[in-house]
Amino acid sequence: MIPHSRPSFDDRFIHAVGKVLRSAYTAEGEQSRQLEQQVLTQCNQPDAVAVDSGTSALMLAIRALQTQQTIQKVGIPAYACASLWFAVHAAGCMPVLMDCGEDLRLDVDHAWKLSPTLDAVILVHPFGMVEPLIAEAWDCPVIEDIAQAAGAIFQNQAIGSFGDISITSFYATKPWGGAYGGMVLGSHEICDTVRMMSHPDDVNLSLPYVGHHQLSNMHAALALIRLQSVNSEEKSRQQLMQWLDMTLSKSLQQSIAHRKQGNAFRYIVRIDGDVDLCLQALHAEGIDAARPVQLPLSYAGEAVLCGAKKAWGNCVSLPVLSDMSTDEYVAYAQGLSVCFP
Repeated sequence: MIPHSRPSFDDRFIHAVGKVLRSAYTAEGEQSRQLEQQVLTQCNQPDAVAVDSGTSALMLAIRALQTQQTIQKVGIPAYACASLWFAVHAAGCMPVLMDCGEDLRLDVDHAWKLSPTLDAVILVHPFGMVEPLIAEAWDCPVIEDIAQAAGAIFQNQAIGSFGDISITSFYATKPWGGAYGGMVLGSHEICDTVRMMSHPDDVNLSLPYVGHHQLSNMHAALALIRLQSVNSEEKSRQQLMQWLDMTLSKSLQQSIAHRKQGNAFRYIVRIDGDVDLCLQALHAEGIDAARPVQLPLSYAGEAVLCGAKKAWGNCVSLPVLSDMSTDEYVAYAQGLSVCFP
């Protein structure tokens, strides 16, 4: 089976973990601080705090904003990971769902219609594609989620440098992934608040929320090694996407506009017909394709969002691996020819 996602680990990762074990400092420490500095060189933000997950990063970012102003309604994409929904609720806020367009990025008209009602907005770069609304002026604080598009450039500016606050994830299958972890980037004031919220042992009883959210040296060490390879891995994914463009029919390869703008994290197509049957056929040919989103967040709300509903009904994400072997390319081509003749 050609997996949908596959992190690639070599001896560098084993050496890095061994070094942490030999140091006897496996919890938060030197590697966690190094990771913060490495990511700061990628994203033009004043400060950074490594935490235990991307979901925690989102929740803590919202809670840090709440120490500065009232945050009740938070805009999030409807066609996105459920972590956004849970993070907003964990911060005690109400998620307001924004629909997607044909290219799976935000429906501009719907987003601007909702914007006056929002106290904050989380803008996601979906599936590695750049969300252009990140460069627009919003009337509320913007949290930029770069978990899937880490390393991308937009308007000659690094993704992660647009938002008032940015967050990322170091989950294993993400572009900067090691195993688990996340990060909050923003002003010194925001990051200092997040640090306090992440360290219960500091006993700051004035804060409305504090939890154990530090990133361990073990997880930071894995992410640090991944950062050494992100450029070569992205280049390999770009080459695979070009190969998919040549292999698939023109209607399929062009079904998602702007897919090539970003970091080549996912290759998504819109199909005619039943997605479940398509996925079954691909799996039978040894291709572990998947729905880009298992269930639109609009299914948990009351509003019927046509863009998200349509995307769930006809989008398929094909494997884009940075370490595809020759044998896997051959098997991939054969399986695609059967499923998409």
